[in-house]
Amino acid sequence: MQISEHHMPQTKEHLLASRVGEIVANDFRSAHLFSQFGIDFCCGGGISLERAIKRFDVDEAQLIEALMALGIEGEKQQGLDQLPLSELLDYIEATHHSFVREKAPLLIEYSQKMVRAHGEHYDEIKPFAGWIRALIEDLMPHLMKEEQILFPAIRAMANGEQVNGCFGHIGNPINAMEHEHDQASEIIERLRTLTNDFTPPAHACTTWRICYATLEEFVADLHQHIHVENNILFPKALAI
Repeated sequence: MQISEHHMPQTKEHLLASRVGEIVANDFRSAHLFSQFGIDFCCGGGISLERAIKRFDVDEAQLIEALMALGIEGEKQQGLDQLPLSELLDYIEATHHSFVREKAPLLIEYSQKMVRAHGEHYDEIKPFAGWIRALIEDLMPHLMKEEQILFPAIRAMANGEQVNGCFGHIGNPINAMEHEHDQASEIIERLRTLTNDFTPPAHACTTWRICYATLEEFVADLHQHIHVENNILFPKALAI
């Protein structure tokens, strides 16, 4: 019986040579590991694990051991890369886009409460609230552009229809969306630094703690959201 590449036992050498995005596409559980180790698996998914370990200054032995323990060679947790394009688009909108719209108003509300209660006493609060607003203000039109322009064009291509867009080649809006993903990732890094990796200080009130916890959840979902688009959806669309 022939064993598929995805189900062959992984060696340390094979993992180090694999692209980060490939590893996550093969087993989504690895995304949570990469987040824990501080590796950007969405916008940084195109580089090898070996390069990522050096770039993000990660303990190689610990990460490799954790990845091997996951059984990366096992069945894919969600198999998103096997979905037809139309179903993949439905999944992205129903899960990640709806998640952003659900949590974004809460982040704005919590961060503004923090400004009113603590903004004059703790220097990090006002910049924190400002970067939250900047992230949300970037993401909301980004979702609309995907849902109203890019995704309908990809659906049409997948159905063999003529795409009548003003953007030329499909690669143009894809490049624009990837650039906006990079901008969101930069804001996330600023927020991560400001919050000490979403760790509330000992004196933090309940709203402060809830806001950091909500932001951590929001960022984890956004990382997976960007990964699915950058490393699964966009290459599939470009391959048509």
